[in-house]
Amino acid sequence: MSSPAIVNVSKFVSGNAKKFGEYVNYIDRHEAVRSNNFSKFNVNAFDGYHNYMENPEKSTGLFTATQTQLSNQEKEQLKKAFQLAQTNDSIMWQDVISFDNKFLEEQGIYRARTGYLNEGVLQEAVRKGMAASLKAEGMEASGVWAASIHLNTDNIHVHIALVEPHPTKPYKTFINKQGKSYTARKGSRKQGTLDLMKSTVVNDLISRDKELMKISELIHSRIAPANREIIPLMSRPMRQLMNEVYQELPDDLRLWKYNNQAITGIRSKLDVLTTMYMEEYYPEERIELTEALNEQVATTKRLYGDGEKEKGRYEKYKSNKENELYAKVGNVLLREMRGIRKEEKQHYEQSVGDKREPFTPKNLQPAYLNKLKKALRKDFDSIKNKKKYQELQEEMERGE
Repeated sequence: MSSPAIVNVSKFVSGNAKKFGEYVNYIDRHEAVRSNNFSKFNVNAFDGYHNYMENPEKSTGLFTATQTQLSNQEKEQLKKAFQLAQTNDSIMWQDVISFDNKFLEEQGIYRARTGYLNEGVLQEAVRKGMAASLKAEGMEASGVWAASIHLNTDNIHVHIALVEPHPTKPYKTFINKQGKSYTARKGSRKQGTLDLMKSTVVNDLISRDKELMKISELIHSRIAPANREIIPLMSRPMRQLMNEVYQELPDDLRLWKYNNQAITGIRSKLDVLTTMYMEEYYPEERIELTEALNEQVATTKRLYGDGEKEKGRYEKYKSNKENELYAKVGNVLLREMRGIRKEEKQHYEQSVGDKREPFTPKNLQPAYLNKLKKALRKDFDSIKNKKKYQELQEEMERGE
């Protein structure tokens, strides 16, 4: 099993914990002193790569959401914020983000031979990760954090401590190992929050926008644009299948949407139509999209590892993008069929007058088929220009 490019571990302690007090005591100390006494205030035993968290061989100075290096006065201000948090019984969360050093080298951030590390790039990535996680937990206004980079041989990692000077987390009743109840602030964070922090950090370190934009462009512009007209010719099997779908659609036009449960039985036929259309008119783009999705899966596998949980996430991303394509094309067809049905009903009502015979949809006429073909082609072209590539990371972190 390959090692992921980045891992994170997290633990928390309450305001009366000894580790909390020790962290506060060492905030304003020299970095060498902090490093030598790291074990006194560290609450994470392992770094995420199954390595024991010992005192760092070398550690950078503290940095925060706004400061790259802290002056003595700024350290004092930070210490007071942590002291206030402890007085108010805040939780102290400690996160460790660890990197595969080879990954950092691949990104040009680290050089093993010389020991060079672009600390500024790493700090900025952590800031973005913390901003995302604080927002996810509703702590943008209340959270105060400090971090330092630990430079070890195998895995460079960032040690982060987060508190709330004015706590927002509620008190709850818990049961300890002895079966006795006690009251404490809720300290657990959603797994999605921790995943979001990790992915935000790694995505800031690696540029994948170009590949993600390529996938979006293929889906939303070249294969299924929103405003295209379907090509003028349609094969006999496509015409037959198109008529089957049209005849089976429900009377209520409001239900004519690809993901509506009312057309579950028709959806597979819409998918076959989409596949036939792509194979006949867009074979190169279809192959290109498949290759781009496979490349993205390979990149994600490199970043997150190939464990069962991670495998499910990046494979689901690929299937989600495939589904997005089929849903988009399916809705184009349904939208055009809806317009045809409206015209057909209007013509029927005008022709029958007062006779209220039940309306029965007819086979699609050549003119209507051409209209469908033109609309589908138009939509296939527009799918390429909508830049929706940022949806990937949200999907990954939601586990969709």
